[in-house]
Amino acid sequence: MPRRNAQSAQTAQAVPAEAVPSKMDMLEAFTELVAERYGYFMARRLTQQDMAEKTKDETKAVREKGKQLSENIDSYIEDATDDLRAAIKANQKDLTDLRKTAATARKPFQDKVKPLVQAQKYCDAVAIPDSLKELGHPVAPRFSLSEWMQKALEQSKQKKKL
Repeated sequence: MPRRNAQSAQTAQAVPAEAVPSKMDMLEAFTELVAERYGYFMARRLTQQDMAEKTKDETKAVREKGKQLSENIDSYIEDATDDLRAAIKANQKDLTDLRKTAATARKPFQDKVKPLVQAQKYCDAVAIPDSLKELGHPVAPRFSLSEWMQKALEQSKQKKKL
């Protein structure tokens, strides 16, 4: 038993003071972490905007075909003839094909967005809460807004109204 205490004393002496991060170093690292997380958010948003622009035609075709089917549902129910059933099935097949085309057009963008989403979730669920605990600010649920947040939201609403 005394041998272990001697070993732990030696290791305690062997750790230089520079290896222990200061509070300022920890705050700088936390700032970098939050900036990285926000960078992921911005890249995700920009990629999704680019995807929306470049797949506008495919998305519009899917939306219009779905709208056509849903608007005519009453007439489909009232006039349930074999010809109409065949037309409905053809429209549904067209809609399925359009959805596949749209999904194919979105795939390269989704492949870029997926790792950004995962990184963002990791930051939110693991990295930021762990960093806050290290800094001495454990995360706890807040069921009411703080005063500064209420003021910021009110100012944001007022700016939107103008």
